Amino acid sequence: MSFSKTLAWALLLVALLEAFRQAHAVSYDDLIGGIPDSEDEPQLIGWQGEKHRAQEDGLHSLHSPNDTSGEPWIQVISWKPRAAIYHNFLSDREAKHIVNVAKSYMQRSQVVSKEGISEIRTSYGTFIRRNFDPVIAAVEERVSLWSQLPVSHQEDLQVLRYGPTNKYGAHLDGEERVATVLIYLVEPDEGGETAFVNSQWMHKELGQQVAASGLSKCAQGHVTVKPKRGDALIFYDLKPDFKTLDPNGRHTGCPVIKGVKWNAVKWIHGKPYDPESYETAKASYAPPRPDPGDCGDYHKQCKKWADGGECKKNPGYMQGGSGQLGTCRLACGACEVCEKGDEECTSRNRQRGGFLDLTPEQLAAELKGL
Repeated sequence: MSFSKTLAWALLLVALLEAFRQAHAVSYDDLIGGIPDSEDEPQLIGWQGEKHRAQEDGLHSLHSPNDTSGEPWIQVISWKPRAAIYHNFLSDREAKHIVNVAKSYMQRSQVVSKEGISEIRTSYGTFIRRNFDPVIAAVEERVSLWSQLPVSHQEDLQVLRYGPTNKYGAHLDGEERVATVLIYLVEPDEGGETAFVNSQWMHKELGQQVAASGLSKCAQGHVTVKPKRGDALIFYDLKPDFKTLDPNGRHTGCPVIKGVKWNAVKWIHGKPYDPESYETAKASYAPPRPDPGDCGDYHKQCKKWADGGECKKNPGYMQGGSGQLGTCRLACGACEVCEKGDEECTSRNRQRGGFLDLTPEQLAAELKGL
């Protein structure tokens, strides 16, 4: 390709990115509560190269106190697996927005017994569809620019909350996923590290620095990332051939020892993921969703389906569970109609559906001033 054609394509890409920014600027601003002036928002300085850079170089260490005015920078931490941290990937306002979007729909991973949902402690999670609103769309675009893979290749954003003892055992993400981006929203007081169980630090000095900061037993001896609000971790699930699973990508979410951890996950594929739903999502932002504390039917056929036995035949869709709200909870008798302002009633509905049920005060305490 000639230089003139290459330059033309580059200018077109810049124009498209600027058009995207302008298209979302006003509505993003409204949702996020204002953004700093450009002179106060440092520019991304890019990859830091192959040399280990200690804290005294003037850059943030891995575990510096959270500061949204901190300079964004990218740090490669390992080639086994291929992994890098994007420091200050999110602002506090963006992190809070993601939690606020997800908080009402966080649902317990259900362990079902004859008595109903088990009280065994588990994590809570939910999915936020692509192009949900201008803030989520902007984060997805940022993930795309960092990973060099289109938003159409991303799965929906999964938001997870881990309390004390909650963990995610060692595993490979797989499922034709090329890469994983893990975004830390709220950091726990202790534990909750992301540890790669078969890994090697890019620089031994970095491993020594992280070890000296204090790690839980689960994380010791591995390439490990301690959660820090606003940071993001990218690692590749496949080898560079994009075909073979990389065993070095096997990782675990260490148990939270003290406090609570909130994070968000973007899984990225090597080809468009669920293209039909993405085309639908691109057409408009998501409509308002019913609150799980409310009791209602959200399809005109609910009573007919319930009378036909669908509540038992298709419980996930009808009553909820396994990430679903439940389309016909009222017709199935899976909730109770509450009087306006009856918070105890709505709380019972949330608990019955396996949804996270926190008071505003409890949530504020978890968010640590976010």
